[in-house]
Amino acid sequence: MKVSTKNKQRGVGLIEVLVAILVLAIGVLGYAAMQLTALKAAEDANHRAQATLLAQGALESFMANESAMASYLDVDNWPDQTIAPGKTLGSLKDCIDSTCTPDDVAEWDISVLAWQAANLLPGGMITVDECKHATDMSCVLVSWNQQTPDDCMTDTGVNTDEGTSCVVMEVSR
Repeated sequence: MKVSTKNKQRGVGLIEVLVAILVLAIGVLGYAAMQLTALKAAEDANHRAQATLLAQGALESFMANESAMASYLDVDNWPDQTIAPGKTLGSLKDCIDSTCTPDDVAEWDISVLAWQAANLLPGGMITVDECKHATDMSCVLVSWNQQTPDDCMTDTGVNTDEGTSCVVMEVSR
């Protein structure tokens, strides 16, 4: 008896196609997850860069107006809640085109820094407080993502827990 060779398989079977599609789908999902992780990391890096620039700007304001250093370092002069994004600075004395005392300039600087934190960072806040780990230092604290500046410091120093949304810079008093 002769075996017919007409019915031999030619081409790709349905199972092989389904397996190939499954492998491709898993690869595409992995690539999409990797892209999502990269976007989240880039957004976090952008927030940290903006917060660092804000803290650096605060320190530069302190140095430019040293005669009002006490005003800058007084925690009561800093807002204790976030400013609504887009809100104007209100009835502050404009120290750009008028004569202001050093304390007026400090008040204006603090308001501008708080406004910038709220508009550059989601839930952003900036304040100055005593560094809990050093008695002769104050810390510029910038926080975002609904984290309060108080959460940026622990009794032993800067809060380094995972997921902490803070930048802390020290300034000597």
